[in-house]
Amino acid sequence: MIKDDNLKAMAAEMFGMSEEDMAKVTPEMEEELVNALGEIGNYRLVAEVVSSKYCFAGLQPGQKFVVDNAVQLNPEESTAPMCLGAIQPLAEKGMTLLDRIYHKGNITAHLSG
Repeated sequence: MIKDDNLKAMAAEMFGMSEEDMAKVTPEMEEELVNALGEIGNYRLVAEVVSSKYCFAGLQPGQKFVVDNAVQLNPEESTAPMCLGAIQPLAEKGMTLLDRIYHKGNITAHLSG
């Protein structure tokens, strides 16, 4: 059960968690979630296009996708056009980053490539 009132409000508003789901959260999970929420703003993914051939979206080398908080594409700072083919692998890296933050793991070892 989530004890922290601020976390409980965030879980309901941001994640749409029900009271029933919140009751399943263990103290260890709550501690990890609090840690992740405190740390996530310290990281940003920046993916630069290094090559592109026959791209329907028009991706060009040097263009970038900027992702804040592991899951939020920052359109103001991104210079690459939206491309689902490029977003899919970037989304996977974002989820890996989120997992490493949540579990206090080695972040850079799992994000290259």
